[in-house]
Amino acid sequence: MRELIFLEPVVKKLIWGKEYWTVSAHKNGDCLVKGGRFDGMHLSEVWRDNKEVFGVETEGEFPYIVKVIDARDSLSIQVHPDNEYAYENENGAPGKTECWYVMDCDRDGSIIIGHNAKSREEAESMVAEGKWDDFLREIPVKRGDFFQIIPGTVHAIKQDTMIMEIQKSSDITYRLHDYDRIVDGSKRELHVDKSLDVLMIPHRDANCYTNGIPGRLVSCRYYEVDKIEISGSKDFEKSDSFMIISVLDGEGGIDGRKIKAGESFIVSGGYGDFSIFGRLTVMVTRLPKLYGGLEAGGTRMVCALGYADGTIIDRQSFATTTPDDSIPKIIDYFKDKEICALGIGSFGPVDVNPESETYGSILESPKLSWQNYPIKSVLEKALNVPIKIDTRANGACLGEMTFGCAMNIDNVGYVTIGNGIGAGMAVNGQLVHGMGHPEFGHILVSRIPDDDYKGSCPFHPTCFESLAS
Repeated sequence: MRELIFLEPVVKKLIWGKEYWTVSAHKNGDCLVKGGRFDGMHLSEVWRDNKEVFGVETEGEFPYIVKVIDARDSLSIQVHPDNEYAYENENGAPGKTECWYVMDCDRDGSIIIGHNAKSREEAESMVAEGKWDDFLREIPVKRGDFFQIIPGTVHAIKQDTMIMEIQKSSDITYRLHDYDRIVDGSKRELHVDKSLDVLMIPHRDANCYTNGIPGRLVSCRYYEVDKIEISGSKDFEKSDSFMIISVLDGEGGIDGRKIKAGESFIVSGGYGDFSIFGRLTVMVTRLPKLYGGLEAGGTRMVCALGYADGTIIDRQSFATTTPDDSIPKIIDYFKDKEICALGIGSFGPVDVNPESETYGSILESPKLSWQNYPIKSVLEKALNVPIKIDTRANGACLGEMTFGCAMNIDNVGYVTIGNGIGAGMAVNGQLVHGMGHPEFGHILVSRIPDDDYKGSCPFHPTCFESLAS
């Protein structure tokens, strides 16, 4: 289905400035289609009755709202709920996750993202006493900055700032503070109790990029957003599902149609390959990709599905036996899940050298039935997706650096003690590989006098793993 869907923005005049809802099918701002075979229809109607155009079979509302927010004055201090809280407290409405791209701002501009409270009691006290300067985290901002705003994040756009906001299709916002502004003779409604209910304590940043360069800005369970600069022309490959293209600056064209700054349009699913030409910068919003993860453990195989932000939506485990028994179960789990890639953390030793002929094979393992088994190539052939592999310990080390207790730390050691003993290591932010991978379990040690335990390792009767796993 080859369709370009251009939309008439919904303009909202507010106390602090204007919002232009450039892509929306939400009941509070349902855009009209301009031109084409859906001319004059609301986007919600097109979505409801023509799912084949979007290349999806998902029930429910159109998933996104794209806005340009022109803040002449500062917006209220806000916080959004997650899905669970909103569902229970807002008549089944979804929670709200959004991201901001700064299109323009004052030279000394700033925004509010986060707070300084260390505990819920401290947050409640600061809010009750109106200690906003102490409570709020104000940071400088410039053109090209990008911020992911996850539920529970205190935030506010400050005056004389223009942003493009891409968000879930939700209009649930809790006002924590509004500077005591008067509208129609009274102060605007606040939602202090609900704000404190959903407040993330302590605050933690999500994706924030302040270098302004093109590339992938965010990939989470709700959307993927890329910034692309075009000078001349840029080719785009066919996508089975729709994408939203928003022009940040400049002008150009697509398939004979002119496009310019501030404009957003939808490219239908299955549109085919296409090119955008001109001198312009665009944001491309897509449905998120689903990834697979496999922890190939000495005792259990754990299969999981999730998104690039670490959200896991499903997992299944079963005993590790022989390749003939375990591999078909792994393939059966992933084969119909439409994953775009698979990552494997495996018991070892594993050949982790991409240049090696046996890359992705389990080598001289104590699990004798798995020795020299090419686990990566077997699964790659069966699932037809790209696969990366490392040791379980290196995978766990990478996980802690990405989502856990070692975030923002470049030099990390991770030791796992279980059916075996392993170590993962990162130096200067990169996992360590040499001839193989960091070896810890098979380091030889001296026995305690009078210890007559024969050991569990078939190769070394006196290594760490043999005596202590």
